[in-house]
Amino acid sequence: MSARFWQLFAALFFLSIGIGQIYLSLRLPGGLGLNIEEPGPGLFPALVGLLMCLAATTYLVQVLKLDTDSKKIRLKIPKDIILFILTIAGFIFLLTRAGFVIAAFFLLLSSLSIYGMPNRWRRISAAAIMTAVAYILFTLVLRVNLPSSTWFN
Repeated sequence: MSARFWQLFAALFFLSIGIGQIYLSLRLPGGLGLNIEEPGPGLFPALVGLLMCLAATTYLVQVLKLDTDSKKIRLKIPKDIILFILTIAGFIFLLTRAGFVIAAFFLLLSSLSIYGMPNRWRRISAAAIMTAVAYILFTLVLRVNLPSSTWFN
């Protein structure tokens, strides 16, 4: 199968996921909420679904505008995307076991490594700073209880 087939498939797949997410978020008890001061449980999922629909529609239009020469290009395996998906899976696995700080640090470090940030120490320091900023933002500013480690207790 050609790359064009998979591009169309991906665009339509994410468009249908976005539409389904909007539909299901509107069916939640409380829906979108009464107003902006009291948002309902479906507001954030509906916004994410809307963004997914917009992105998928934009991608679908781009795929349909491709010229005939680019339709014959064979599919290449996107190694960086596969590694990033595995990194997110590792983050989800580590989040409840090692806690937010360790999981977020490894997610950021892996992401910076996958997408080619130069210099190992620069990646480590950037990941550490971003993790600290996220931790401070969530715990002190937003007052969110982040997952703590269960492996080390």
